[in-house]
Amino acid sequence: HLANLGQKWYNTIEMENTEFITSILHAISSLEAISIFAAGIIGYIGVSIMAYGAIKSAIHFILSTIRGNNHLPYIRIDLGKHLALGLEFLVGKDIIESIIHPSWDDLGKLAVIIALRIVITLMLSYELKEIGEEIDEERRRKAAMKKQKK
Repeated sequence: HLANLGQKWYNTIEMENTEFITSILHAISSLEAISIFAAGIIGYIGVSIMAYGAIKSAIHFILSTIRGNNHLPYIRIDLGKHLALGLEFLVGKDIIESIIHPSWDDLGKLAVIIALRIVITLMLSYELKEIGEEIDEERRRKAAMKKQKK
């Protein structure tokens, strides 16, 4: 009788462990699905930001050219900001994807992609700073010319 009680207790624990493990596996697969969905959304947001910036800048460039205005520095700043922000979203997407399915090959590719995107972002930031300085210099020159005319 004691052996039967022990066997029933063991079977109960075995069933509880199996149910527990099954619930953990369901939770993990749900988390993986949510992460894949989130990474996709983040990627689309990044691409959308860059596409929006490119279209907006192209329209402003065309209008500026037609009107004969020199708004190119402002257009470049606006485009650069959109590209930099979009790249940040894409890096976030890549990080989530590498966490979901890590492999040495994917991690190596991710490292190269992140390094390239960091270099591009730094170059964009540097160029945006230079353009900002050019705009400030142009404003100072115009202000000085107005003073000389008076």
